[in-house]
Amino acid sequence: MKQRSLMTLGALLLTLFLAACGGSPGNTAEKTSGISVPVNETDFHIDSAVTSFSPGTRYHFVVTNNGKTAHEFMIMPSSQGSMGGMSMGDMDHMALASLGNVKPGETKTLDYTFPSSSAGSHPELACYLPGHYEAGMKQSVAVTS
Repeated sequence: MKQRSLMTLGALLLTLFLAACGGSPGNTAEKTSGISVPVNETDFHIDSAVTSFSPGTRYHFVVTNNGKTAHEFMIMPSSQGSMGGMSMGDMDHMALASLGNVKPGETKTLDYTFPSSSAGSHPELACYLPGHYEAGMKQSVAVTS
């Protein structure tokens, strides 16, 4: 009985501590997910609300496909141009981060932190599904120091 009372008291103290610190399951998720970056994909365009990023900052990309066909979302280290002869697996290995197959009407999220070594670089947001990049699904961004 004494052990049960101690456990109840411990749970109560933990709850009060979290409340005093502003912690709750909802707030914790917001704090750990980083700066929200809305990205809109359409047929055949990528539009990111943020185009300048800081190394060491965690970004939470919220990618919504508002097009009528499936797309992907890749953060490439720099503009790669058309990579028609390269396999999707090779492109995935080159990508800093990626989301595969974002269906029409679907939203997917991706957390990414640009490393300090990327300061001064110009990565590219892109979709490399066949013909999509060539049709304009790319956006140059910058990582500033």
